[in-house]
Amino acid sequence: PYASKDWVPSYEKEGRPPAYFTMDDWETMPVIPGFGTDRNYFWGNIPARDMLNTPINEGDSIKNLDLNLCFAGTAFLQLHDAPRLTFSGRLASGDPRNVIKTLNGLPLDYSGRCTLVVNDYHPQVAIRNLVILGMLLDPSGPPIELAAEAVLHTLYSTSLTSSQYGMVEKWMELVGKFGQRRSQPFNGKLEFNSDAALAWWYPEQVASLLHLIKAASYSKVQGEADRRRVMISPQRLDYRETYFIKLRPRHRIAYSHWLDTGILLPFGQPVDSFDKPNRLLYSEHGEWLLTDHDSPVFAWDPLEVEKTRKEMGLPEEDYFGSLFFHITQELMNFISRARRFNLSVHLFSVDLNLLPQVLDATMEGTQKLMFDRVEASNVMDTTGPSSIISAWGPRLNRRNRNAALLMYSMNYYTKVKGGLITSQPPEKYRKMMMDLSAYLGNQKNRTSPNMASMHSIMQDTEAFFDTRPAFMEYLRQQGVPYACKEAKVRQRKIPRILPARIGVGLRDYDSPKITITPEEFYFIGDVSYPTWYERFVEFEMAE
Repeated sequence: PYASKDWVPSYEKEGRPPAYFTMDDWETMPVIPGFGTDRNYFWGNIPARDMLNTPINEGDSIKNLDLNLCFAGTAFLQLHDAPRLTFSGRLASGDPRNVIKTLNGLPLDYSGRCTLVVNDYHPQVAIRNLVILGMLLDPSGPPIELAAEAVLHTLYSTSLTSSQYGMVEKWMELVGKFGQRRSQPFNGKLEFNSDAALAWWYPEQVASLLHLIKAASYSKVQGEADRRRVMISPQRLDYRETYFIKLRPRHRIAYSHWLDTGILLPFGQPVDSFDKPNRLLYSEHGEWLLTDHDSPVFAWDPLEVEKTRKEMGLPEEDYFGSLFFHITQELMNFISRARRFNLSVHLFSVDLNLLPQVLDATMEGTQKLMFDRVEASNVMDTTGPSSIISAWGPRLNRRNRNAALLMYSMNYYTKVKGGLITSQPPEKYRKMMMDLSAYLGNQKNRTSPNMASMHSIMQDTEAFFDTRPAFMEYLRQQGVPYACKEAKVRQRKIPRILPARIGVGLRDYDSPKITITPEEFYFIGDVSYPTWYERFVEFEMAE
């Protein structure tokens, strides 16, 4: 039925309100309530970003520069029974996609020394980072294309082929040998050649979890049963179909097929050979560790995926096929650079704001690391921005005027007056609705007079809401001006790396609404499904 242009959600066809409009859900419902194991953000929910953007920053001079880049990850929030951790708040880190995207922003003839610091407090994310980066860096592994495909499935597929499973097992065994001493830190270093090395400084709990994952005995059938329980639960049909409302018919089919198989492949490709469970997406007991609204679709820029589709002449309707080839190419580009560059990778699993001190302790006797970029994800949503500025502002490289501290927020609007679109006067809200109507024209899935379309329109209107005043007020209330003064940094008035919000370009930083075309809106707003409240901010050294 999803292939029909006249398709409507089940609740519309059955003449009942959707589940998220019932009183039981309404009082506690976030934008998309979770179902499954929440707070394990293995796939992220913001598209991969290049944290260098060299064309308007270092430019051609970057070819010879030594670079220190920090992906500072998540913060400690709440510790439960070891070795498992749970988190509050939505921390959109989870995989090394920004590391991959950023290194790919360097030219192939880069001749400097590049040091990457990658941190994530979540122990299973820390394990994933170690295994995946090891697979990408190892020059003795399979050919580049096979290595890239193995990493893609390790990142995003629920099951693996026997050979892919063997690669993951090999790396878990290899790094696990460094963590066999109980009550001792889990540290190690692997040198691939004279120019590339991978080192890690993890707490003992990461080693404990790794041993549990390695010793797990659940089968693919058991793991798949739990994934299906979460991802295609009948009681969650209304939530899935609310997303499907926005998709074009053929994209609905592709998405439904991915939900059914759990394998990120072009539509129609056989999946029989994927007969092993991907242990890095499950608990040691075979529990699926994501929620039913998690998807690799949200982790990569949909406009870039569409560009890949056009360049490769792929079928328009198979978004997951385009995503497969796009990610594979990104991974191949990363491998080509990582195995050619003078590259040193350092992995940590500590609180983001403690990482500077940990860096100094673990690298005692070497020159203090100062960074050309520090990416702090959306940790400001849980710790506040000021503590991050205080910890990382002083660590910006004073010799590079392009050095920057980058972060973003996804829930600031809940903490300041006027942050939500519903707080606006009725006449202002009506004006935004009219702007949306004029912008979208006669797109049927938004103009049909039914409950599903009205819900979609309410969400889309937020793209025309000026979120800047509330965000600036939030930064003020959080003491950012004072923190900047103390750390000798300043907020950039004009961003040079990340657009101020989703749906605008770098030059449109002060636009009160989105500036993309309606066709771009389909991919960014409907396929990628942002909240439209996300705000990005950059800090640089004060003169």
